[in-house]
Amino acid sequence: MVFMLIQNLVFGQDAQLMDYLLYPRLDSAYWSEDFERLNADYSKQANRNQTCVFNETNSIRGRFCFNTSTGHVKLDSALHHFPEEKLLGKWDVINFGAFEVSDSLLPDSKQYFRSSRILHERQSNNGTVTFTADRMTTALIDNEEIPNKTKRYKILEGKFLTTKSMCGYCGATFIGMTKDGLVILQDLTYRTAAHRGQYLIVKTVVRRLILRRSSMM
Repeated sequence: MVFMLIQNLVFGQDAQLMDYLLYPRLDSAYWSEDFERLNADYSKQANRNQTCVFNETNSIRGRFCFNTSTGHVKLDSALHHFPEEKLLGKWDVINFGAFEVSDSLLPDSKQYFRSSRILHERQSNNGTVTFTADRMTTALIDNEEIPNKTKRYKILEGKFLTTKSMCGYCGATFIGMTKDGLVILQDLTYRTAAHRGQYLIVKTVVRRLILRRSSMM
C-alpha cells in the first residue's frame, strides 16, 4: 500500500499510541480508490457482530459503525501475517488508549483536511494479556472498557484477532507485530456526515493496546 502515508517508528523505541498507521492520500481525486484499497481486508466472519446506524434528513446523511473493520485509518498492513507461535506467552500492556482521526472535504476543494487527537491514554499500570495456543486471558487494571476474561481465540486471515462466541469465532480487532516484537491490537469505530454542497466529514476512532513481552515469565 505504497499509495498511502505510513507513520513509521524509529527502531529500538516503544511504539507510541498513533504509530504504524495507513491513511488515504489527502487528494479527493483518489478518494474512492484509496478507500477501497484501504478497506479491501473486509471479512464477513470478522465483522459478524458489526453494527451500523444510518441517519438522513433533507440535507444531511450520515452513518455510524462499531465492531467493524471499516475505517479511514488502519494498522500498517506490513505488521500482519506474523508467525502465530511468536504470540504465545505473557505480555505487558505498555500503552492503552484511543485517538480520533478526522478527514473533511469542502466543495470545490481538491485536498482533504486531516486532524487527529488523542482522546485518552495510559502508559503504565495497565495489566497483562496472556496467550496460549488457543486461549487468551486479559488481566487489565482499572479498565472498564475491556472486561477481564479467558476466551478461546483464532487469528483470522493473518490480521484479525477473533474470539469464540455462540455464533463461532468473530471479531474485527486488528492484530499486528512490529519488527521490535511489540504486539498492537486495535478496534475501530467509523462515522461519516455529509451535508450536500457544504462538507463531507469522516471520523475514525481507534482504540489500541500495545503489548511488550513480559520480563516476568
